[in-house]
Amino acid sequence: MNLRIALFLARRGLRESLFSTGLMVVAIAIGIGFQVPSTANLQGYRAELLAQSLDAGFGDVRVRPNKGLYLRDADALASRLSRLPQVTEATPVVGAVAQVTANGRSSSLTLFGVEPRARFHPYRVVSGEPLVDSNEEVLIGVSLADRLGVAVGDRLKVRVLLSSYPRLVLDDDGYGDYSLLVRGLVGFGASDGAFVARSFLAGELGDENLASAVLIHIPNHENASAVAAEVVQAVPRSVVRAWIDDSHYLQSSVRAVETLAQASWAMGILAVGIPVLALLYISTLHRRRQIGLLTAMGFSRLDLFATFLAQALILGLAGAISGGALAIGLVRYLIRHPVFNWQAFVIRPVLSVRDLAMTMSVVLLTAVAAGTYPAWRAARLDPSPILRGIE
Repeated sequence: MNLRIALFLARRGLRESLFSTGLMVVAIAIGIGFQVPSTANLQGYRAELLAQSLDAGFGDVRVRPNKGLYLRDADALASRLSRLPQVTEATPVVGAVAQVTANGRSSSLTLFGVEPRARFHPYRVVSGEPLVDSNEEVLIGVSLADRLGVAVGDRLKVRVLLSSYPRLVLDDDGYGDYSLLVRGLVGFGASDGAFVARSFLAGELGDENLASAVLIHIPNHENASAVAAEVVQAVPRSVVRAWIDDSHYLQSSVRAVETLAQASWAMGILAVGIPVLALLYISTLHRRRQIGLLTAMGFSRLDLFATFLAQALILGLAGAISGGALAIGLVRYLIRHPVFNWQAFVIRPVLSVRDLAMTMSVVLLTAVAAGTYPAWRAARLDPSPILRGIE
């Protein structure tokens, strides 16, 4: 049969019941229109979670001392590690047990000393100014600031336990007391922490080359395990762990997002396939007399199958185009109005042309696949009872 005739009959069949045709197009469009933003939001959440936990956290690979609390010659070690392939930056951090006090309220925590001039830091500043190389200023988490009742520009007292490392100066009773100016507030994973310049904290501990860990950042978070294996070869006497092995919470969170994305895909396919299958099947039953007449006119079963399958293809194309436009509109809206925004943790949908095209293609194929059974039923109908007027 001529393809032009098949398409003509398919279009005419769809125009006979505009309501059913509209429902099928809407079902496909909604399937794409909500599937794409849902998946894009999940991808955005995954990207932001990794960015906050790794880029603005404790790196993709962490190098810690095998024995003791601190790494010696941490600056030289960080410089050597930064020259490894795939490593963007390796930066040392030092930590010490501390107590912060303000307005009669106190809180115990680990005070971290970081490199102010580094590209990556284990925090993201949400208000105030970034940290500078000073022994007079501190960054604190927004949750900690709320508990202590302090804001940017206020001062707080910090008592740091120094006796955990042998020092040259031993007349300080094993701890140091400092009055530090709150230079800025940091959020999300660092919302309960406090950060000072590493030169200041390490100097107070007795050695400016000290570090509790060296944090390694790489461009692709998924390659952390491979980079960790290379670091093990470079520093065999240290504890080296990739983020996926070092943080079970983050690992579980990422896997949960991936599982939800897969479930969302499955639900989107079902949301398209079932309505299209049902409506096309009902349409086929209602057109039995027409099928009988076409058979009597010489149309073969293959001709009928092609005609009804063409209907599914037309519906799929119309629904995919409409759904793609709806999806793009929703994604643009969600970029301007994020579904989640807390302490600089902002979930914005991540959508690429490839992902949109793939979703539209899969939904289109689902619609065509859903039309296969009704088309097969139409081709298998026996026209004799219909032409004799029994049905």
